[in-house]
Amino acid sequence: MLNLSGWRNFLYVLPAVLVYAVFLLLPLLASLGISFTEWDGTSLPVFSGVSNYLRMFSDPVFWIALGNNTILMLFYTMLPISIGLLLCSFLYDTRNNSERSVLRILFFLPYIMPMAVLGDFPWALPAVGLVATWYFFGFCLVLFMAGLQRMDPSLLEAADLDGSSRRQKFMRITLPALRPEVRIALLLTVIASLKAFDLVYVMT
Repeated sequence: MLNLSGWRNFLYVLPAVLVYAVFLLLPLLASLGISFTEWDGTSLPVFSGVSNYLRMFSDPVFWIALGNNTILMLFYTMLPISIGLLLCSFLYDTRNNSERSVLRILFFLPYIMPMAVLGDFPWALPAVGLVATWYFFGFCLVLFMAGLQRMDPSLLEAADLDGSSRRQKFMRITLPALRPEVRIALLLTVIASLKAFDLVYVMT
């Protein structure tokens, strides 16, 4: 049985669990159940088994959309995280604090700008992907810069004394120290790529 402290902790998280269940878990389960029926939204659902899934997997448009989404996910995740890590390493080596702050604000600026200010391009998928990269790399940069604040600077100083190059310091000290932030950035950018609509709609 849970002790008094355990019950108190459970009560603390209960409101969040209820909100999660009502607005996310229950609709998700309802959607899963509806996917096995034929339903037009007005009449009663009629159970149809896996026919909807068979129709979906046999539709060539589904596979095209899945491939496009995979490519777009690379633009949303790999490129912003890679650029953010490189710029983070560069800014961390900048000794001038005011210069570092100005550059950090400039790099983060695209993330707070509305998508509608962007133009359109002849190639839809690469254009959308590059704009998504430009939009998210500033967010990744600020996240990684925050992670570097908790890193012990004596590690880099010791590496300098040992004659380590900038690449060696990045690969052996900076990057391992930023693993939690990289996981967070990867999770958030994957979620953003899966629910991307506004950028695609505005540009295409």
